[in-house]
Amino acid sequence: MIRARRCQASLLLLISLLAACGARHAAKVITPAPSCPPVASCLIKHIVFIVKENHSFDNLFARFPGADGARDAREGRRRVALGLMPDHIPTDINHTSADAAFAVHGGRMNRFYRLPGAVENGRDYADATYGPGTIPNYWRYARTFTLADRFFSTINGPSFPNHLVTIAAGSATVRDNPGGGNLPRTDFAWGCDSPATWLVTVGFGSHARSVYPCFNLATLGDEADRAGVSWRYYAGQRGTTGYIWAAFDAIKHIRFGKDWARSDIPDGRFVSDVAHGQLAALTWLTTDLTQSEHPPASECVGENWTVRQINAIMRSPFWRSTAIVLTWDDFGGFYDHVAPPVVSPISDGPRVPAIIISPYARPHYVDHTFYDFASILRFAEDVFHLGRLGRGDRAARSLAHAFDFRQRPLLPLPLRERRCAPYTLRIPG
Repeated sequence: MIRARRCQASLLLLISLLAACGARHAAKVITPAPSCPPVASCLIKHIVFIVKENHSFDNLFARFPGADGARDAREGRRRVALGLMPDHIPTDINHTSADAAFAVHGGRMNRFYRLPGAVENGRDYADATYGPGTIPNYWRYARTFTLADRFFSTINGPSFPNHLVTIAAGSATVRDNPGGGNLPRTDFAWGCDSPATWLVTVGFGSHARSVYPCFNLATLGDEADRAGVSWRYYAGQRGTTGYIWAAFDAIKHIRFGKDWARSDIPDGRFVSDVAHGQLAALTWLTTDLTQSEHPPASECVGENWTVRQINAIMRSPFWRSTAIVLTWDDFGGFYDHVAPPVVSPISDGPRVPAIIISPYARPHYVDHTFYDFASILRFAEDVFHLGRLGRGDRAARSLAHAFDFRQRPLLPLPLRERRCAPYTLRIPG
């Protein structure tokens, strides 16, 4: 009852503000961030968090107008022009925590080209970027809605610890993938279903130790349960490469508890669920290697998968009450010129792209606010009146600044999938 009255009051305030500033609407009046969450609680009913794989900001948007991009890359003491990326590259580029620290080089950002896999057949793929002709739909989203160019991967390392942050804000100071290396060839599980010999390093310095990757971290799912807020996690299924990105597999009380049913939903069901009127208040959406954009997978195939998911929302009644956050989990070995802030010995990592897609996203806007993955959790906590999980989300800046809840709601932008050139995907290892 109290929450309903708050929403009614916020909506009345919103109506009066719209009436007062109607004549000034073309001037793009921006709601200050502190006043966003109460109105957001009434306007945003669904948050969809789409997590793709392994691309830095400069790798996708170095040449985006108005963004802090780059035309060249630092290679040691010299500068070289950023090359143009093909649809897919021959192999994965190493991006463990040691590789990330090596490439970042204390903020010099000048050793990406020396990572294993960066140069293949004499071509430097690490210091290269996609253009709007190669990933046109991602550029359409970025041009139409909000592109964040100060969005950093939380952990200076690979997928596993960063995916943990997307559900738990903290990551138990995990800095690498279970079992070592980047992408496994077999036993596709990073969590409580990992082989017994697969360990992961937690902590740093003299406190570092190797443990089995099955934790009891408090998650946003737990907070949602306590508040009666619905949630779902879509991912590749066990036995497929995508299962390594099923982050809740690493949370013991969820993997072996009643919430596992909502944490292990095949990603292929998402479009059908939305079409049949099913969309949780909180949704995480990941996919299998083939569609994830994780090298050496095709960028065209991965972009098409993303377009299908977003089209499903845009063509449904859910569009008018949804905020979609599209981002990539880590830098993947690709160059970025902006030195990440030093928050701890393992964070932050290089910038990754983030596009905020919603009727209330600021249109045609590049957001220079500092964010990381915990910023999405902080925004969700504010919208759904959830508690804080720990230092990670308490310290994070909410994504609220990327929204303007006074603007005329933006229309949906369903896009056409592209025809992709055939290729053979070989799992590296």
